Amino acid sequence: MFKKTPNYDTKLFKEVWETPAEFATDVENSGIPVLFKASTKTTTLNTLFWLLYARHANDPIANLDINQWKYRVYSIIYQYGPTWEKRLEIQQNVRNLTLDELKKGSKAIYNKAFNPSSDPSTDTLDEIEYINEQNTTNYKRADIEAYSIQWDAMKVDVSEVFLKQFDKLFKVFVSHEHPTIYVEEEEDE
Repeated sequence: MFKKTPNYDTKLFKEVWETPAEFATDVENSGIPVLFKASTKTTTLNTLFWLLYARHANDPIANLDINQWKYRVYSIIYQYGPTWEKRLEIQQNVRNLTLDELKKGSKAIYNKAFNPSSDPSTDTLDEIEYINEQNTTNYKRADIEAYSIQWDAMKVDVSEVFLKQFDKLFKVFVSHEHPTIYVEEEEDE
């Protein structure tokens, strides 16, 4: 006889939302503001759907009330979604930096004016013209240091941190990958 696979009492993620369009419509109509940038909101919601689908498509939801469960999803999107979107943008910008951009270092500017007609501003980073003396120091990174900074910035994908917030919304079961076959031994007479 074969051991039966678990029979879940709640729907799977893929049964709650079958398409990105259904997911996006529900999120938009939830009454909870979607704080993604208007210009990329549809793309961001589609991406989020497919990331959740890849992670939890066949996982049963951890709630008998589907409506309440959906609002838990919406609240996570509201709380953590905008930060995720901004971090994705920053991560993409860091990935796109050229070697020359990475090698640029900071600049130190030292000004000295003996008899200025007006006091030079101390809160500017620009070099001041028409002063008696000015020293600037420009720093430049070596190639390996520049790449090291970029490497460190890309160590962790920002999506993983966001997607972990959704894990608590799904049931976790441990079961066999294949059906177990039980054989009963007959007693010898």
